[in-house]
Order: sequence, then C-alpha cells, then structure tokens
Amino acid sequence: MAAPMSQGSERARDALAAYRQREISAEIALMRILLALGDVACLTSWLEAAGEAELLRIAQARRDRLGGVACLVRAGLTDERNGSIAAIRAQFDAAVALAPEAAVALYSLGSPEILARATAEIAGRLREWRLVGTDADVLDIGCGIGRIERALAPDVRSIIGIDVSAGMIAEARARCRDLRNVTVACVDGSNLASLAGRRFGLVLAVDAFPYLVMAGPGIAARHVADIAGLLQPGGALAIFNYSYRGSLDADRADIARLAAAHGFAIERNGTSDLSLWDGATFVLRRP
Repeated sequence: MAAPMSQGSERARDALAAYRQREISAEIALMRILLALGDVACLTSWLEAAGEAELLRIAQARRDRLGGVACLVRAGLTDERNGSIAAIRAQFDAAVALAPEAAVALYSLGSPEILARATAEIAGRLREWRLVGTDADVLDIGCGIGRIERALAPDVRSIIGIDVSAGMIAEARARCRDLRNVTVACVDGSNLASLAGRRFGLVLAVDAFPYLVMAGPGIAARHVADIAGLLQPGGALAIFNYSYRGSLDADRADIARLAAAHGFAIERNGTSDLSLWDGATFVLRRP
C-alpha cells in the first residue's frame, strides 16, 4: 500500500524493504523511517498504511520515547556536521539535553532498555574477542553518556572516557559516579596529546570516528597516529563505524593506509558483528 505522505516516503520504503529482508533490525528500520518522515504521528500512520504490524507495535509501545527522537530530528540535531569540531560539540551538547539515550545512539529510539541491550552486545563482542580483561586499561573515544564505561567497568582495571561535548561528559560523570575505576574528561577533539605518556591495552571508538572524519580526514589520521603511541605492545584499537560515507570499500581503503602507516595488523576489516546495530567493525592490533 502506498505511503500516506510523499516526502521521505522513498527512503522509508527502502528501510522497510531492508527490514523485511532481515538486513537490518527493527530498531534501525524505525530509526531510518522516522528520519525520513520526521514525525511520530507520520511514522505510525505510514506503518499502518504499509501494513507493517510488528514495527507499528514497537513504535506504539515506544511512542513517548520516540517523541524525544522526533524532537532531535525537527531541531536538526541528527544532521551531519561537516568541517567543524565546534559544530559537532554544539550539536551533541544540545542533543543530550533533549534526549540522552537517543543523542548517543539514535537507533535506541530514546529507550534506556534498547540502549542497554545494544551496549551489552558491543561489550560481549569485546569479551569474545579477548580485547578486555581485569588487567586492561581502556580508553573510550567519544564516550557520550558513559554507557560503555558502565558495561565494561567490571571487566577492566580502568577505563577513561573522553568526549568533545561538555554536556555528554556531565551526563557520563553523573551516571558513572559510583564506578571507582572510571574517569571521564572533556577534550578538544583535535588530537590525543593530553594523554601522552599513558598506555592502554584497548582503545575503543564506538561511532566516534565518523565525526572525526567529518571534521577532517587529517583529524581522523592524527587520532590513529596518537593511538599508535598510546597502545601498549599487543594492544588493540577497536573502531565501530569508521565513517558515514556509505562506502565500506572506501573505509577499508582508509583503514588499510592508516594501518600500514603505523604498523598495525588488521584483525577485523569492516565486519558486521552486531544484530541490533548495523555498525561495521575494524580491529587493529599493535604487534
């Protein structure tokens, strides 16, 4: 059945088709459809017209939380910010004030429960790949509201979370105040010079590199160069999503160049390892 509105309907149809073909999760599908249509009422009426009962049921159950996501969309806070760390910082400061969970992961649909499930899946993969352990010191780039910190704190010796958004760091500090092995700090986002002299067994970046790439390829490259100096021998860099360019081949080519420049071995090269989120995984190991 045709969509009840024309604007954004093609993108919404593409998302629905991908969901029906089991290429993406229900959460990712709802996120994409909401981004295409921009309004919760339009979302639910569109799904009803499309005869998509399961997504409609989830949307109706999450209606209140989806309202916060729609606020981010209407305010333009889900738009990509090119060329300026300051613009990215302002975007996330504003977004976290409106909807903290959605601000760090739009596919959470604003739900703490969905975000917790997605975070647990990421943490589970890190354990499975033996990238964390009780003797590990971890650096989390783009820590947001501290969700990874809470998930990994029981498994590591220490974890430092950094972010360019003061609003995100304030939220993370409040959420992690009971965790003695967690530290969070606001940084300028241009490099990791403030951490010089530290050593980490794992440097983690969950959906952070796309913003470094948008701010400038040189900024992303500088971060990888700094990470090479921060990792202890045998340490790993785990990147979940390198860019939002929509080309995994381009991402793999960039990762290959950066790995060769800094002596990393590539262990995971843009793999799809998560069921809820569609992020691509890159794991680079320092010999």
